[in-house]
Order: sequence, then C-alpha cells, then structure tokens
Amino acid sequence: MNYRKIKKIMAILLIGVSLAGCTEPGGNKSGPDTSNAAESNEPSTVEELADYFMKAAEGYASSTERAGVLEGLEGSQKATRLQMLVLASRAFGRLPAPEGYPKRIAAPAPDLTDIPKWAQADLQNLADSGILAASDLVNTSDGEKEGGSAKSGILEEPATMKDARIIAARFFAFFGTNEKDDFYTAVNRQQLNTLEIPEGMDTAGGSSAVAANTDAQLKELILEIVNSGEDYTKGSPEQKIRDLYKNFEDTEARSRAGIGPLRKYLDAVEKAGTFSELNAAIALSVQELGNLANGLLPGIPVTDTKDSSRRVLQLMTQVPGLVKNDYENPDGEAYKEYRAFLVEQLLAAGESQPDAERHADGILLLEKDLADHMEEQDVSGKIKDPNYYTPDTLDEMMPEAKVSELLDAIGLPSDVKMIVFDDTQFEAYSKWFTEENLELFKAIEKMALLTGYSSYLSEDLAEKFGTGGVTSADIAVQNFLSDELGRLYTKRYFPEEAKAGVEEMVNLLTDTFKDRIKRLDWMEDSTKEEAIRKLDSITVLIGYPDEWIFNDAVIAAGDEGGSYFANVAATEAAKWKRQAEDLQKPVDPRRFPLAAYTVNAAASRNTNTIIFPAGILQAPFYDKNNSFEENLGSIGSTIAHEITHMFDDGGSQYDAQGNIRNWWTDEDYSHFQALCKRTVSFYEGYEAVPGVKVNGQETLSENIADIGGIACGLEILSHMENPDYDAFFRSYAAQWVRVADYSTLKELAENDFHAPNNLRCNKVLANFQEFYDTYGIQEGDGMYIPEQDRIKIW
Repeated sequence: MNYRKIKKIMAILLIGVSLAGCTEPGGNKSGPDTSNAAESNEPSTVEELADYFMKAAEGYASSTERAGVLEGLEGSQKATRLQMLVLASRAFGRLPAPEGYPKRIAAPAPDLTDIPKWAQADLQNLADSGILAASDLVNTSDGEKEGGSAKSGILEEPATMKDARIIAARFFAFFGTNEKDDFYTAVNRQQLNTLEIPEGMDTAGGSSAVAANTDAQLKELILEIVNSGEDYTKGSPEQKIRDLYKNFEDTEARSRAGIGPLRKYLDAVEKAGTFSELNAAIALSVQELGNLANGLLPGIPVTDTKDSSRRVLQLMTQVPGLVKNDYENPDGEAYKEYRAFLVEQLLAAGESQPDAERHADGILLLEKDLADHMEEQDVSGKIKDPNYYTPDTLDEMMPEAKVSELLDAIGLPSDVKMIVFDDTQFEAYSKWFTEENLELFKAIEKMALLTGYSSYLSEDLAEKFGTGGVTSADIAVQNFLSDELGRLYTKRYFPEEAKAGVEEMVNLLTDTFKDRIKRLDWMEDSTKEEAIRKLDSITVLIGYPDEWIFNDAVIAAGDEGGSYFANVAATEAAKWKRQAEDLQKPVDPRRFPLAAYTVNAAASRNTNTIIFPAGILQAPFYDKNNSFEENLGSIGSTIAHEITHMFDDGGSQYDAQGNIRNWWTDEDYSHFQALCKRTVSFYEGYEAVPGVKVNGQETLSENIADIGGIACGLEILSHMENPDYDAFFRSYAAQWVRVADYSTLKELAENDFHAPNNLRCNKVLANFQEFYDTYGIQEGDGMYIPEQDRIKIW
C-alpha cells in the first residue's frame, strides 16, 4: 500500500513532463504518407500465418513440413488467436527449457485446463519455454475491434499479422542469436545472460550499472570525508556531509527518540479548535520542517507555462490512494487494506481507536469524491491554459478555511499565483473545507507529518510509514546535500576535457537538427523559421551548475545536539524558504535542476533548456577512449533525444521562450499530428516481455525523441568518409541493456513514460535504411519494417 501512494506522489512531482496525444489529420496539403499498412488489424488466414511463422523459424528450428504445421486446420479460413499460437509452436518446434535471459523474462506458466485438447500439447510447449502468457488466453477485444466482440475469446477472436509479429518477437528474444531478428538481444546477449542483479536492486546493466558505479564513487568520496579525522570548518561542505552521515548512522539515538521529534507538531495540530489555529500549527511545521509538513495545500514553485520568465505555485492537493472503482467496493481487498493503513497511521499519530476509525472513513469519502471529480483526459493532446488562483480567490472558494492566512504564515507573497493539476477536482476538494470537517483535516495533517518525516525517525517508523528511498547514510547525503556533494564529485570525477567534448557534440547535433528542419518537405517556411528560432534559443547545461547553491541549513553533530531528524528538517526548511523567495524572482534558465551526479539527462520545455549532468557523461554513454561513432551512438543519441523533446507532441506546443503558444500553420500542425498518430500505432501493443504490451500513446513523447536522436546521428555519419555504422548501432544498443525479472519489467512497462528498453532499441533502429544496409536485413527478417511504414518526423 505504501508503494501505491509513493508512486502517485512521484507521478505528481514529475510536473515538467507533458505527455499528449494527437488527433486525426486535417487539411489537403500534400505531405507524408500517413498510412500504416503493416499495422493493419485485418484478420489473416491460417495459411498466411503458417507461412509467416515458418519463414520466421528459419535458422531456429529444424526443417518443418508445411503440412505438419497446418495439420487439422483449414488454411483458407481466417485464423483465430488460438490457431495462431498453435501455428507458432509447430513452426518453431519443440523448445528447450529457458536459461539465462530467457528464463528471467519467462512469463509465469498459465493454466491450460480449458484449452481444447487438440491445442494443449502445442501450447504446453510454449508455456514450458516461458513464451506463453496468461493474457494470451483471455479476450483482448473491447467490443470495437473488427471481427471481435466483448464476449469472444481465443477460440473465436481473429488474429492479425501484427499479432503474429508480436508473438514471433518472443521467439527471437528466446533464442537471441540473430541480429536481423532481434538486434537488442543478439548484440547484448552475453550481458543479458550473465549479469547479476546486485542485492537490494531490481535491475542491472546500462544506466543501472552506471548509477551503481556512481553511487560507489560517491560513497568512497563520502567515507573519505567521514573517516578523515580532519577538523573541517563549520558550514563547509565536508563538515555538513560528515555530520549528516553520522546522524543517519546513529540508529540507537534515533530509536530512543522514536516519534518524539514530531510530537511538538502533532500536538499543535491536535489542539487546534479552529481553522486559524490549524493554519498556525501547519505554518509552524512548514517553517521548521519544510514543505512536506503542509498536508492541506502543499505546493512547489514551477515555471509559468504562459510566461516563462516567472514562477507560479503548483498546488499538490490530496491524492486518492485507490483507483476509482475500488472506492465503490468497501468489501474489496484494496479498500480494506488501504483503510487499515490509514487507521494504523492515525493510531501512530496519537489518535484513539474510535477517532482513527472515524477519520479513516472520512478520508475515504473525501478521496472517493475526488476520484469522482477527476477531469477527463484531453485526447487531443492540447496542453490546457492554466487557471490561476490567488489567496483571495481561494478565500472565496473556501472562506471557512482562511487560506490566505495560511499562505501568508508559510512565507508566500500576497500576490502569489497558483495553479492546480485538475481544476474540477480542486473545486470538489475546496467544498470540504468547512468547520464541520475541521477534525478530518486535522487527521490529514497528522498523516502528512507522519508519512513525510517518519523516514528520518526510528528505523521502525521509517519502515512502517516512511516514503522510502533513503536506505543508507550516503544516500541521505546525496538527497539533502546535493550541491555540496556535487561540487566535490565533479572536481574528482568529471574532467574538463569531457565537458569540452560533449559541448562540441551538442553544437554539431544542434546544427544537424537545424539542417534537417530546413529540408522537411511537409513544413511551410514560416513554421520552419519558428522551429529554428526555438532551436537557436535552447539553453544547454553540461556537467554541473555555473554557480553552486549550497543549502543554508546549519548541520549539527550529535554531540552538539544535532540529530538525523533535526538536520533533515533544517535542510528542508531552508529549501522551502529559498523556494518561497524564488516565487518573487525571475526564472533563470541556467539554474541547474539536477544533482551533478544524476545518471540521466533532461529537457525542460518550459525554459527551453536541455540538461546533461556529469553523472551521465561517463562510460558507456560517453568515453573519451571510444571512437567518434561509438560516442555518437550513445551520448550523441541522448543529446539529440533531448533536443527532439523540444519538438515532440508536447514540446511542439511551446515557443522559443518556453511559453505555450501556437507557432504552427494549421496545415503543418495537422500533418505533424498525423505523424504522431502513426508513431502511436507503430509502438502500440509491442511487448517488453511476453504478454506485457506497451502503450503507444503514453510513450509517444519519448518515442518521438528516440527516433529523432538516431536520425540526427545518422545524418552526421552520412557526411563522414567511411563511417563505422556497426560501431554506432552497437553502441546505441549497448546503452539499453537492462537485466531484471519478469515482474520488474512488467511494472516498469506499466508505469514508465518510456518504451521498454528492448523496444527503445529495436523499434527505433528499424526505421532507418542505414541499419538495413549495415546488416543486410530483408523482408521476412524480424527487424524488417516496410519502408512506407517507417517513422520519420524530424
């Protein structure tokens, strides 16, 4: 249950990500072919699928007679999904037990009890190898798919050629020996088969391996400071790092304190007899503990989407802990488990059993109301204009809560502008702020204090109620003293020549992207001018900040009265004070928003900024000893990926200043939307592991950026003499290595805005003729996509 809440909170905090879909194309201007023949959902015949699977099985299975594959089936009939699975099993023959990577990604064996006897042996073959998933045996139709109905099952539901390609891809990954069928698995086969997942980790390889190496570097650096014996100057990065580290390690002192450090704030909430008194209690907590102590109307400063020179406060209000349907079923396991968790929290916060039960029920009613009033997602993909709130408008919406009083007390200016994620839901939330519900909001505030700060108390409380993430003392230092540690890290591990090399590649890729825009045959000159103006205005941040911003908190050692809780509270309070002050300052696009040791890159559409921390500028992403082609395939594709984000389905709605503004002609935007729609279909339904399908709409932004990243790199290679395309493609594939078990890969696929790593490699590369030419890929190979169905946008 804790994880479900954390996941929702983290999703909310990712406010810089604007994922949007595309509508049907319009206009009559000549432009790109937007058909998707290979993605057709037309049912295939039995013999068409038999021929396809027999061709796919060449090189993997011993020669199989066509008659044997078709035995007992009528070739001219439209194939059902069950028949498709049988045909695949027969074509590939008896499969060995999975080992290594195939064993890791094997689907849990499904129940074949209800499968017709004539098909059981063939499906058992697939189940034993981990290729058959339980989802293969249930209805996939929603009643709208042509030829299917909501009641049809695998006995009747028709199979398409796209379905067959998805099933064949499972076999290609299972064997993993042919670059022409599954480039990702074949190129990375040794690592996928042999990499061990470190204890306490869910994944290994690629960015996980780099992150683990970076953590080891940071830990070594921190331990040198902790064990040095030097008398560091008070307030220096080294002093703060050492004392915070030792605070965390003193688990005995933390256990003795228990919930004591929070008691002052919990008691202030409990004593509140009016909203004014509750506001004062919350203000005390925020001033001394930081923003997480505001359980009623927490917020963080963000750049205004209509005026990128200023910040507004993004309110993060109560989030339903369950999905909507769970609130309708109080007898369901999810509801009962969640209610029990709420009661447990309130009891730990000091409430009596009757009060905890009553308040838990009240919270569930409030959350049900919020779930019932969620805005429908705008399928057009258009980013909505913000609806601004002020302290005065909030007072009008919830007069009994005296919100302006609270906002003033926590240090916000009287003219602060605020926005919310969901205006409809926020209006529903505001109606609960009545004197009658004061006790309910006191309970909510107590839970905010408990969940927000238990991680910094005793290990028992941290495990029960904390939000996790801080598992060791060195991670605590990373989280709370990021600039202090970042300066020391980059000084030791990030040479200036690495920064210079990346800067050179950024300039080269930016110029290449500009040339590609100029040559687009579907875009008018007026739109191209706007796009180039935006490209020229991008701010690039590499390695580390221009100016380090250390936390103003005074970190005290244990023998000076300091504790882990007190010092974390001090850093969080100082951070909130700076954030509140930032609301009155112009936005600085050169402010570095990530820790320098972050193993990731980012694009901020709202400030037109791309960021490459030092953490990602190391092998295998960037290595000064690698060839130009190898670095171009890894860090180069990443750089161009972030550039392309400025022109993806969300980024395309922001102008050169980072403001939401339509800078397109109507016809150009219609054709861009058509290309987006094709991209959705291109990815939709393909799999991370057997039975776990990608959502083409939710991953659209990242997929556009992935394809754009490779397009830019290949453009550069095309102007070189004797470029090493093989090195480029292998380097690109190597960065996506990810070893994990089936359940982890399933969870990632269901919750990540990126496509699964195998698809980030295979589906991207399959769009480029240079890839086909390098490896001799032809029709019938697993990596082959007909030229007219390949995606080309930027």
